[in-house]
Amino acid sequence: GGAYVFYRHVSPGQDQIELLAMEMKEHQELREEVESSKPADTVSEESLLALTTNTEALAKGGEIFAAKCSVCHKAQGQGLVGPNLTDDYWLHGGKITEIHSTVVNGVVEKGMQAWKGFLSDEEINEVVAYVWTLHGTNPPDAKKPEGELVPRAES
Repeated sequence: GGAYVFYRHVSPGQDQIELLAMEMKEHQELREEVESSKPADTVSEESLLALTTNTEALAKGGEIFAAKCSVCHKAQGQGLVGPNLTDDYWLHGGKITEIHSTVVNGVVEKGMQAWKGFLSDEEINEVVAYVWTLHGTNPPDAKKPEGELVPRAES
């Protein structure tokens, strides 16, 4: 015990704060290494848009949306705490791939969790396709527009 007290308090050994800082740095380096070794996200605009015409995928996406997303975006996507998903205004990009990125990575500073790891890639894609179909539905109690205007041509 005396050796410990001497090492920690008298000798020039590392103190707890220095050890913690060193371990946090090592953890961050390891995290960055793991992130850089992950395969690139292979989702494409075409594959997501294809799901928007798949009734089975949209039904599954709607179920997931009702269970996980409607708490903040309301049942019809009209927005509550989260933004309105039915209009032409987007806070984090209105392209379908940008919506996908928002769902995958979340928006921590706005309170939206990252769904990667909680939903499978397939479930995320289905939810994104479902959200895409909410555009222009004009629910009666829709939240006012937020973000940038990103008009989209309907096909």
